[in-house]
Amino acid sequence: MTILLRILCYMRPYWRIAALTYTCLIAVTLLTLVSPWLIGNAVDAALGSVEEFPLFPADWSSRKTLISTAMLIVGLGIVRGIGNFGQRYGTQWLGRRVAYDLRMDLYVHLQRLPFAFYDRARIGQLMSRAIGDVDEIRFFAGVVIGDAINLVILLVGIYAIMLSIDVGLALIFLVPMPFLFVVAYLFGIRIEPFFGTIRSARGEMYARIQENLSQIVVVKAFAREGYARERFDEDNSRVLTAWLRLANLFTLALPSVWFFVGFLTFLLLFFGGRRVIDGDISIGTLVAFNTYVALLALPTHRLAFMIDVTARAIANGKRIFAIMDTVPEIKTPLGATNPGEIAGRVEFDSVSFVYAGGEDEPEVEVLDDVSFEAGPDTVTAIVGTTGSGKTTLIDLIPRFYDVTSGSIRIDGLDVREWPVKLLRAQVGYVMQNTFLFNATIAENIAFGRPDATREEIEEAARAARAHDFILEFPDGYDTLVGERGVTLSGGQRQRIAIARALLVNPRILILDDATASVDSRTEYQIRAALQSLMKGRTTLIVAQRLSTVMHADQIIMLEQGRIVEQGTHDELVRRGGRYANLWRLQTDQEAPEEDIRGIGLEDDTMRPAKVEPAPVEDRSPEKRTTAEFASAVSSRNMRKEDES
Repeated sequence: MTILLRILCYMRPYWRIAALTYTCLIAVTLLTLVSPWLIGNAVDAALGSVEEFPLFPADWSSRKTLISTAMLIVGLGIVRGIGNFGQRYGTQWLGRRVAYDLRMDLYVHLQRLPFAFYDRARIGQLMSRAIGDVDEIRFFAGVVIGDAINLVILLVGIYAIMLSIDVGLALIFLVPMPFLFVVAYLFGIRIEPFFGTIRSARGEMYARIQENLSQIVVVKAFAREGYARERFDEDNSRVLTAWLRLANLFTLALPSVWFFVGFLTFLLLFFGGRRVIDGDISIGTLVAFNTYVALLALPTHRLAFMIDVTARAIANGKRIFAIMDTVPEIKTPLGATNPGEIAGRVEFDSVSFVYAGGEDEPEVEVLDDVSFEAGPDTVTAIVGTTGSGKTTLIDLIPRFYDVTSGSIRIDGLDVREWPVKLLRAQVGYVMQNTFLFNATIAENIAFGRPDATREEIEEAARAARAHDFILEFPDGYDTLVGERGVTLSGGQRQRIAIARALLVNPRILILDDATASVDSRTEYQIRAALQSLMKGRTTLIVAQRLSTVMHADQIIMLEQGRIVEQGTHDELVRRGGRYANLWRLQTDQEAPEEDIRGIGLEDDTMRPAKVEPAPVEDRSPEKRTTAEFASAVSSRNMRKEDES
C-alpha cells in the first residue's frame, strides 16, 4: 500500500481533472445499471404481466411502451457515449501525466546522484526503469483506479437493484461473492513476485543490449558476434521463462473467474426459472436478473486485469522508488554562498579517498595523505603508473566524489562549502575520450553556455584551432556530428571539446590525457589550441607520456595513491628516482635492468640512475610561466615534425 499511495500522490496536482473524470465514470456506470431494469419492465408491459409501466401513462398501449422504452434506451446510450468519452480521455490523460511526472522526477534524481552510484549501476537497468517500469505504472494510475470505482459501483448497484426487485433471488447471488474475493486475493499475493522477477530479467536484457550495441566495434573487431548472441539469448530466455511462469498462474486463475460467472447463470436459471413457472416472479424480472448477471461478467473479468496491473505497479514502483530513495551523497550545503570572482588556487591538504565497496566487494583505498598546491597561471602535472589514483585525484576537485579525510580548498574555501553548480562552473574539463552529443557543432561548443552568441562560439573555435576545419563542412557550424561525434576524427572532437571549455571560461582547467590517442600532427594542433586555453588559469594535467608535461611548473608522481616525488622535470630527472626511470624508458634511453624493475609498485626505493640524462635548462617553477610552457611544447613538437 505504501508503494501504491506514493504513486497516487502524483495525481494530487490534477485532482480537478480526476474529479471530472470519475464523475463521468460514475454517471456512465449508473446509466448502465438503468438499462436492464428498463428492459425487464418493457418485457412485462409487452406481455401484460403488469398493469402499468412506471415511466409512462397507464393508458399507453404495449406497442407505445416498447417504442418509448427503446427510444429512452437509445437516448441513454447517447448520454453514456458522451460520458464514456470524458471518462476514457480523462483516465488516459491522468495516466500519461503521472508517467510523465514520475519519469521526470526519476531523471532529475538520477542527475543528482554522484559518480559512486554509477560506478555500481548498469545503464541498461536504469533505462529499463525509466522507460518500461514507468510506462506500466501508467496503467495503474490511469486505468485501474477507474476500473476499481466502476467495479464497486456496479456490485453495489446491481445487488441493490436485485434486492429491490426480489430479495430471495438476490440473496442467492450473494453466496458466491466471498469465493470470488478469496480467489482475487490469493491471485494478487501470488502474482506480485512474478512481476519482480520479470522486471529484473528484463532490466538485465536491456543492459546487455545497451552494452553490446554501444561497443559494437569491439564485438565486430574480435568476431564475437556469436558469443554476444548467445549471451543475449540467455537473457532473453530468462525473460521468456519468467513470463511463461506468470502465464501458468493466469491459466489457473482466469478459469476460476469465468466459472464464477457461469455459476451465477446456473443459479439464475435453476432458481429463477422455477419461480417464473410457479408464478412468483415475472419473465421481465428474470430477464432483468439475467442482464445484471451479464453485467457482473465484465467487472469480474476486469478484476483479474486490475490485480495484474496493480501487481505490476507494486513491482515497478519498488524498483523506481528504490532509486528515488537513494540519498545523494554530494549536495550543496545549507548556507552556501557565492564566493564571487576567484583566482583559482587549489590546495590539497592531507587528502585520502576510499572507494566504498558493495555487498560482496571490499573497500579500495585509492589516495593516501596527498598534499600539494596549484597556483593560478601555473601548470601542475599528475603522472604515475596505471592505477596510481591520478584520475580519482582530479575528480575530487569538482566533487564528483567527496574526500574520505582531509580537505581540498579553492582560494582557501573547502570545496564542500561551495554551491555544487557554481563549483563545477569554475572547472573546465578536456578529457581523453571526448563525448559529443548528437547535435550540431555549434550546439556542442555552446553546451556549457547555451546563451552564447554565434560570434562567441566562433571565437572559441578559432582559439581552439577548430574554425578552419569546421568551415570545410557543407553546413559549417550547423553540421550534425552524429552519435558520440562519429562523423569527426579524434583530433577534431578534441578541438571542439577545447572550444567548449574555452567558451565556459573556467578558472581551473583539467586536462585528462587529452592528447594520448591522437597522431603527432594532431597532437601538435591540439597543443597549439591548449596554449590559448591555459593562459591565466590554474591547469592540472593528467598524463601518461612524460614528454607532454616536461615543461610543467611542477610534476607530481603518484604511486599507490601516494606522492612519491614532486618537483620540476629537471629536478626529478636529476634525482634519478622513479620519474627519471620512466623518463628514460619513454625516451628510448637504455636503462639498467635493476632500474626498470624499480618502476614496480612494490618497491619504495630507487637506485641512482646509471645513465646521465641530457642537460636541460634549469628554470624554477616560480620563473616559468604558462605561456613559456605552451611555447616550449609547441617548439618541441615542431622539431619532431621536421625530423619526421
